[in-house]
Amino acid sequence: MSNSSGAPKQFSLSAGGLVRMVQRWIRGPESPDFPIPTQILISVAFLWLPLVLLTLFDGSFSGTNVAQPLTSDIVPHVRLLIAIPLLLLADITIDPATSTATHDLETSGVIATGEQSRFHLALMKMRDALDSVWPDVVIVMLAFGFTWLFKPGSGDPALQAVTTSWLWTVHDGDLRYSAAGWWYLLVSGPMFLVIMFRWFWRFYIWTVFLFRISRLPLTLRPTDPDLSGGLGYLGIAQQSFVAVFLAFATVASSTVAHDILSEGSTFRDERLEIVVLVVGFVLVIYAPLLFFTKQLFIARRRGLREYGSLAYKLSEAFHEKWVKEEKDAVGKELLASTDASAMADYSATYDNVRSMRLLPATLRNVATTAGVLLAPFLPLVLTEFSIQDLLNRLVDVLV
Repeated sequence: MSNSSGAPKQFSLSAGGLVRMVQRWIRGPESPDFPIPTQILISVAFLWLPLVLLTLFDGSFSGTNVAQPLTSDIVPHVRLLIAIPLLLLADITIDPATSTATHDLETSGVIATGEQSRFHLALMKMRDALDSVWPDVVIVMLAFGFTWLFKPGSGDPALQAVTTSWLWTVHDGDLRYSAAGWWYLLVSGPMFLVIMFRWFWRFYIWTVFLFRISRLPLTLRPTDPDLSGGLGYLGIAQQSFVAVFLAFATVASSTVAHDILSEGSTFRDERLEIVVLVVGFVLVIYAPLLFFTKQLFIARRRGLREYGSLAYKLSEAFHEKWVKEEKDAVGKELLASTDASAMADYSATYDNVRSMRLLPATLRNVATTAGVLLAPFLPLVLTEFSIQDLLNRLVDVLV
């Protein structure tokens, strides 16, 4: 796992697996990854554009030939044009953050020299899991299985009986999928799930890695200015996963929008579901940091005991010198002395210990994450209120 210098190799959560193997088979064993823009263009050309061409050919792209043309179905557009690019772009933020976190774990001193071998073993297991093709094989099978099991129109006789769609037509109660519908069932839908499930798998691998690290005896410094004992970079790494969950939130928002526009639901009916979903995403993102809570609690308690005792001794010495002793020009000596600044510095240090968090993440970062995940649902407000109504309400509040 480690190189000749003893440092671990750089890794990427998006590397390895079946996708990398296929790419090397196509472009050569030493070929670099396709650039992210190229990956997005390929996904749009292969997953979304055929749906447009096939529906244009059979007249179900727009107009009134079918009850639900492709242009009026928001779900596939959001999945293929927004969610998939977001999932592909997530590599740009997640890979640097997680790579930096593993490097800082090794070099910051949090992991003692005697525990480096166990750290490298945990890192090696994570790389082995990323490089294995079998999880991707299972993911592909699950993607096709889920797409077929929950295929559009399946299990909804009322929907099949009353409407036609760009996906299907109904003849005497018998649902028949269109060419675009078959492409969505066999290509676009499964590939969307493959990309999404692969991120589930990578997040799970990273979570297992953090759990293994949390089992090591860490050297946490309660005086560290990050107020997390020196683990603040893990909070930054976890926050980077908001890019993935933003894609999930976008898909969920499109589903809610479909229910509002097609099934008579209202935004008020869906508010609780939206809040629960956003809170759930935030909890999932930051839950792995709870592995470190026990050691952070112990470090904080030890710090309060040690620095509290030292604070009393320092205060007593300060009192003895500046209050009990009678000196001339005490004020001048105090201004010229380093004792006062030392006392102030120590007070700031003790404040760090007292303010130490039991989770290596700031409340501001958690709130920002929640705000980002809530953003895809904000346009749904326009289904309940017009822009004019919102402006009038805003004016009433401000004025």
